[in-house]
Amino acid sequence: MLDYLQMKVLPALVTAFKRSRSSRLNLRFLAQIFMLLVSLVVVFAVFFHYLMEWEGQHHSWWTAFYWTIVTMSTLGYGDVTFASDAGRVFTVIVLFTGVIMLLVVFPFTFIEALYMP
Repeated sequence: MLDYLQMKVLPALVTAFKRSRSSRLNLRFLAQIFMLLVSLVVVFAVFFHYLMEWEGQHHSWWTAFYWTIVTMSTLGYGDVTFASDAGRVFTVIVLFTGVIMLLVVFPFTFIEALYMP
């Protein structure tokens, strides 16, 4: 019975969402915030890669993206670390940016744009 209701309700919700101009604007704003987050990850990964090379450590680009996402999400496994103070300051910047983006801006934007428009 639940599958039948989902099959009837989901298309109606999608159609209503597409027709509403404010819903489309909210979705566009949410997409812009998400693209800002992706852009920050790319910029931080590039900066990580070059800062590690400056320190004499050699890591792949995949490691740069991995480190950035792990640091921004506040997991911080500690398997890839900086040795210099510049690297540690960069780590703090990435951490605070991740906290603000992932724990404050993105969730509240999602709630305002999609959950409770």
